[in-house]
Amino acid sequence: MLVGVTWVLDQNADPTSALYQRIDTTHIGAAGHSEGAFATTTAGADSHITTIAPICGAMSQKNLHGPAILFCGGLDTTVSCDTMIQPAFAAITNQPAMLADCLAADHQNWVTYGTAAFSPMEVAVVAWMRVQLLGDTALRPMFYGANCTLCQDSAWKISQNSLMNQ
Repeated sequence: MLVGVTWVLDQNADPTSALYQRIDTTHIGAAGHSEGAFATTTAGADSHITTIAPICGAMSQKNLHGPAILFCGGLDTTVSCDTMIQPAFAAITNQPAMLADCLAADHQNWVTYGTAAFSPMEVAVVAWMRVQLLGDTALRPMFYGANCTLCQDSAWKISQNSLMNQ
């Protein structure tokens, strides 16, 4: 994951690259599913990564450089919310963090693969990245504050650290 980030940053600095000076190097997010989620939390320690959104997998990471949302599924028997994701969430004390447990999700139904409607999980992941990477203030109430929109949605079980209320 970080090799890819480094390559993109190198391309941004290379005048011969099609990506030359087209990358916002101050807003880089990482997301991944399952084993990719474990890699996402590891990548979160890199100073270039400003937000992470691991889905169905996370490791404890105390060296984040920006907010984190950890996603899990209440029906996931592969990577348990309680025994694997909750401890990773609890370890985040230096950045705003949310644990978002989509109660009806299992390990595999996070992506709709070309159906007409996006899943609530896909909507939440994209909204998080829009808030963190693009500064989308219209979507910010979905995650921040004691009465956040996702917090009020009965399809989700939400935990926030104290920094999410700031």
